[in-house]
Amino acid sequence: MSRGRKLFIIAALQMFLLAALICTKYYTLHFGAPVLLKASPLDPWDIFRGEYVRLEYEISKVRGTVDSDLDPFAVENDKTTAYVTLEPEGGYWKATGIYKNRPETKEGRVIIRASSVYYNRHQNEYLLTYGIESYYVEEGEGKKLERLERLDVLARVDRFGNAAIEKVTTMD
Repeated sequence: MSRGRKLFIIAALQMFLLAALICTKYYTLHFGAPVLLKASPLDPWDIFRGEYVRLEYEISKVRGTVDSDLDPFAVENDKTTAYVTLEPEGGYWKATGIYKNRPETKEGRVIIRASSVYYNRHQNEYLLTYGIESYYVEEGEGKKLERLERLDVLARVDRFGNAAIEKVTTMD
């Protein structure tokens, strides 16, 4: 195989992977179920990424008393993937269960995949991340958002449990 052909194949693979990343987010935003979440802004600046807001959601901490098939003491810190069931309550979506294996989808319930799980034994709660903890903002907006106590995040969750942020609104 010639060197030019190898370079072409490598470049084509890179373009394919980039397109796949973009398409999966587009799929989630276009076909995902809308979920309104409460969030708190944490850190609005990164020297390498520019202005963004790190978000902490109410569903990022799930009490160990919810419906679950996870053994809290068998959770491998930050390596366990889990599925969290969300149900609407008072306009926002709340976590109602956490599972090692994907549960059945029911009407009025959304299942979101947590990419890392940590169990805090002292607080009897799971600490979870969903891949929607960073939201990039226009220059100058990060400091304004940092001062707020709460943000509302409209996220979309597709049928595979992937989540993407559609919109962030301020409530203060």
